[in-house]
Amino acid sequence: MNEFEKIKKMYDEGYRCIMYDDSKDGDMSIYFKNFESEASEAMRVSGFEEKMKIKSFVNNSSMK
Repeated sequence: MNEFEKIKKMYDEGYRCIMYDDSKDGDMSIYFKNFESEASEAMRVSGFEEKMKIKSFVNNSSMK
């Protein structure tokens, strides 16, 4: 399972992105929190296309 699929699964489980930090030429750090269980997770993602796909998903999901 790639990082994007893991994030989609986390969203299904109630996690939401609370912040991401994307350096220009490095990895992107993403921080998640489940506000029902108070659990938190962090993930590092590399690869331009994967980072763009994840950013788009997170930004579109936060607009709902």
